[in-house]
Amino acid sequence: MAQGIVDLRSDTVTRPTPAMRRAMAEAQLGDDVYREDPTVNRLQERAAEIFNREAALFVPSGTMGNQTALKVHTQPGREVICEARAHIYNHEMGMMGAFSGVVPRTIVAEDGIMRWGQIESLIRRRSDHHAYTGLVELENTSNLAGGSVIRLQFPMKFVTVLIKGGFRFTWTVPESSMLALRWDAP
Repeated sequence: MAQGIVDLRSDTVTRPTPAMRRAMAEAQLGDDVYREDPTVNRLQERAAEIFNREAALFVPSGTMGNQTALKVHTQPGREVICEARAHIYNHEMGMMGAFSGVVPRTIVAEDGIMRWGQIESLIRRRSDHHAYTGLVELENTSNLAGGSVIRLQFPMKFVTVLIKGGFRFTWTVPESSMLALRWDAP
């Protein structure tokens, strides 16, 4: 990679600068389980302040952030619609099933960005015979599709259609790069 270019392909290819290493070595430590780590506490407080939230939670990996979001926004026995190359489907070791009890339903999108026309016909309502759709997951960026970027106004089309369809929904942008649209089927 050329000097001066920031490599954002993954959180595992980035390398700390000497100043970052020094800051890590000199950081005050404590047990974060008991909320006694002043560095983690300050980081969480600052993140909550930046995002105008009551609180924030530090998670050390994108996978942990994604799985936390899936657990919070779904219920066991539901399905999650995601693009076929989604990180949560291909690189998180089946954790959505193991940890959250949900099953994936994938869509192949040419550029990694699912369109409403692809999603709409796959949304399942409540049924005694199959898992119904509990979440549509949109990754931003879709690194397995060459880094395709979803524009912020794009998900608003989903929200508009969900309102017209009588769905109650929650739209969240967790700390990870996953955008979650959750709803309760009428």
